[in-house]
Amino acid sequence: MGYPGPFPINLADGGTNANLTASNGGIFYSTATAGAILSGTATASQVLLSGSSTAPAWSTATYPSTTTINQLLYSSAANTIGGLATANNGVLTTGTTGVPVITPLASDGQLIIGSSAGAPAAATLTAGTGISITNGHNSITITATEAGGISWSDNSGTFNAAASNGYFITAVSTATLPASPNEGDTISFVVDTASTLTITGNTGQKIRIGAALSAAAGTAANNARGDSVTLVYRSTGTTWFATSVIGTWTVT
Repeated sequence: MGYPGPFPINLADGGTNANLTASNGGIFYSTATAGAILSGTATASQVLLSGSSTAPAWSTATYPSTTTINQLLYSSAANTIGGLATANNGVLTTGTTGVPVITPLASDGQLIIGSSAGAPAAATLTAGTGISITNGHNSITITATEAGGISWSDNSGTFNAAASNGYFITAVSTATLPASPNEGDTISFVVDTASTLTITGNTGQKIRIGAALSAAAGTAANNARGDSVTLVYRSTGTTWFATSVIGTWTVT
């Protein structure tokens, strides 16, 4: 007669009170009154999760079987945990599809700059007119290089083209305005010479002093020592506008 079992061994007799099953990776655990077997998972790389006063269970998500140093784990797909390799001196950002990436900041003064056209990227600040930028270790120093926006100087030489600046005119009789000014460029002249100063607009430029408007490449001329004028460039109309005037200036 064959053996009728198998039968579980009672807990009181030192057994599990549970039938063993043919399940690779099965794990024994206890219930409130007996031992039990958690069947092995058919999906590789799942992990064991504890319950809240309930039986343990396998996770739905899968995890990498190995990792590397400094690797970050994140959800790379639904129910899939993947690894993100890190980079030296980097910050965590995301690409255009939301995938996390490490963006290196390899140079002094670099910042992460956003863009409506793509992923954030490392960039440095660009100094404009009258501004200097000094990048250091974990620092950015921004300095104004022109006091009050205009740097004054004596000029007794020949003006081929005046720069956006301030000039005390001590000898010259003519000054030509810049050929390629930017919106808002400012030039001031103070005449400290007995001769007349004639200011000439560059190609296509006009000069407006009050209601008087010169022709293209026209002129503005004073008639007395101590006269002064400040001109501000407006690209619309290619015109230099006088914002401060002392003395009499003739516009032609």
